[in-house]
Amino acid sequence: MSDPLDLEALIGPGALGYFAGGAGSEITLRDNLASWSRYALHPRVLVDVSERDLGTTLLGRYRPHPVVVAPMAYQKHAHEVGELGTAEAAARTESLYVLSSQTTTSPPDVARAMEAVAPGSDRWFQLYVFRDRAVSHDLVVQARESGYEALVITVDFPVAGWRERDRRTGFTVEHPVALNPSGPPLTTEQLFAMHDPSLTWDDIGEFADAAGMPVVLKGILRPDDAERAVDSGAAGIIVSNHGGRQLDTTLSGIDALVPIAQAVGGSVDLLVDGGVTRGWDVAKALALGADAVLIGRHLLWGLARGGAQGAEDVLRQVLAELDSTLALLGCPAAADLDASYVGPRAVG
Repeated sequence: MSDPLDLEALIGPGALGYFAGGAGSEITLRDNLASWSRYALHPRVLVDVSERDLGTTLLGRYRPHPVVVAPMAYQKHAHEVGELGTAEAAARTESLYVLSSQTTTSPPDVARAMEAVAPGSDRWFQLYVFRDRAVSHDLVVQARESGYEALVITVDFPVAGWRERDRRTGFTVEHPVALNPSGPPLTTEQLFAMHDPSLTWDDIGEFADAAGMPVVLKGILRPDDAERAVDSGAAGIIVSNHGGRQLDTTLSGIDALVPIAQAVGGSVDLLVDGGVTRGWDVAKALALGADAVLIGRHLLWGLARGGAQGAEDVLRQVLAELDSTLALLGCPAAADLDASYVGPRAVG
């Protein structure tokens, strides 16, 4: 489902190119999917798996399962319900929801929608830091006042990646909430030019103080950056190459995960994304050191095809696959997965 051609009739070539595309020659985009097959599962047998627990702990709180809805921009270009649809799906499946600051639905509206479905639903807010810092700070205030639990700062976007599909289609975004909400449609190039390329480690503390909530840094691929994130006071790290949309030929998330997990040694929560489509992908990530896994495009295709119900169906299938995988692995608790359950797949 990396580039579902049948969706073009639903959402148009511009939106499909934006959501499905990656940077450059899309080598990293393709590798994000292929990388999961480079790891093989090692099941144990004759283990009592009659009862299973998918739960994990993030930011000191038990969560019913480790599947997280990744921040995804401009979801109304995938389906008219947009972010409200994925938020409803998250609430109905007890999934932690991360709302993108490039949203086409306001953070308070998303929060109200989740609370209407399931009071106390878990939600974090993802932040891009814009040249106009006041815009970013206003979003942080909205998130805090709307009950978002953590601030996810994306750190791998000083400038936009070289996205050739967007250049070919001239895709434009209508009414992004944070930037030009009532003005004419803007190209992605115009929107991305509003990001602040001067963001440094020194700024992270400023936003953490303003947020008044734990900070998670998204977009880290190097162990030394992960160590610096710990030193900066981050409560969590999301190992991510931005869905292959920023710098082509980088490591996949799963390949970067192991050295980062070794570097931070359990001192912060560790999440990973990039090409996750099946429950056994989630199990592999947990076995290699992640506490949770984010799902993006795979969920977005469900939204595009079926609105909130389509997104919910995707989440429920992944969770059912994870439950089945735990049983077949002989590991009844997701939190007990470790490196003994997975290893490099033999080649040749």
